Amino acid sequence: MDENKKKEAYQIGVSVMILLVVLTIGEFFLGAVASSWWAPLLGVAAIKAYFVIKEYMHLPRLFAGEEEMH
Repeated sequence: MDENKKKEAYQIGVSVMILLVVLTIGEFFLGAVASSWWAPLLGVAAIKAYFVIKEYMHLPRLFAGEEEMH
């Protein structure tokens, strides 16, 4: 993996981490203010799960072709 790809992957990872922190803080305050609003909380949880699976668990690489992985 060349340096540009490493740098880009690092930047994406940090950006997703910041996004997850912001979503978690928003989720906390939404739950604290309106605990009966379960649908928006479920939506935020689904968004967070998507980013964790996509960026940190690398699940899409399982379904990628060999040429896409390099």
